[in-house]
Amino acid sequence: MLTGPQFFQKEENIPRGARIIDKFADATQELFIIERSELKHSFSRETPAFQNFLHEREQQALWVYYPWNNTAIRIYPEQEYCKIRTARNRNIITKEEQERYRNTSVGIAGLSVGSAVLSALTMTGGPRCLKIADFDTLELSNLNRIKATLLDLGAKKTDIAAKNTWEIYPFANISLFETGLNEQNLEEFLRGNPKLDVFIDEMDNISMKIRVRRSCRTHRIPVIMVTDNGNGVILDIERFDAEPERPLLHGIMEDMDPETIEHLDFQNWTKVANKIVGSESLSERMLQSIQAIGTSLSGIPQLGTSASVGGAVAAFSVRAIANNLPMPSGRYHINFETLFLA
Repeated sequence: MLTGPQFFQKEENIPRGARIIDKFADATQELFIIERSELKHSFSRETPAFQNFLHEREQQALWVYYPWNNTAIRIYPEQEYCKIRTARNRNIITKEEQERYRNTSVGIAGLSVGSAVLSALTMTGGPRCLKIADFDTLELSNLNRIKATLLDLGAKKTDIAAKNTWEIYPFANISLFETGLNEQNLEEFLRGNPKLDVFIDEMDNISMKIRVRRSCRTHRIPVIMVTDNGNGVILDIERFDAEPERPLLHGIMEDMDPETIEHLDFQNWTKVANKIVGSESLSERMLQSIQAIGTSLSGIPQLGTSASVGGAVAAFSVRAIANNLPMPSGRYHINFETLFLA
């Protein structure tokens, strides 16, 4: 099981032979200007004010060490680190909104589009507490949409995603479910410490989609799902936190039996999947592609650009829910073809 980065107060405690990156003075300059924005255009490192500031802040510095690449970096403690890293979010995201967003617990099941969701959440200074689930390892064909490299081939998708997150936000509390989400670990994933505030469904397993929604409805956990749709995405929001009697997936899944669906062959699975997504919602090329699976195509087509859009809209939805902004249940369509080619 992958473990996270290690923290050290003193450089001499870092494992010998580690690569050292020390840009603490540069980060301190950024913090100084963030707190004194009126000095941005007249700043000089040689002023006594900055030198005193740097001396004081050096007492707070710590080292974060990444075992998987044997590298240590001198950084600020979490509060100051987050202040610097999210400074350019202001005031598109206010200080108060950023704090509530960071204090939201989010679970992501499925790390294809889910990888893009996690990346978007992390880049925007989102949840500190994360749970990620996927049973799969990285294959070459995944590199059209997952943030990874050739060096990651064969590695667990959970490990890749966690490393990418920790290398941006080393203080993140990430729980890895490397066997994926299943009946045995579902309740732990949803309600184990900490209980999720938002669940993000990017699984292919339809029976688990039903089971997880039943549990989320019982425990009043909102569900977000992003589905690839050619050159766009479909966003589904289910606010079980505000609507505990809401039918599963807008009523589409309410009468589906997970036991029956679990044993379907691929042809019948595709029919159920099309019913869930809604053939009328699919772009023409996406519909044609799905019909060609098993003949001229080997799998469901997915684009990196669509995954990135999906990550962005899911991260925005999480932030809106975390801050009690209007984000009603429903199905939303974001499609480049409709916007630009119609």
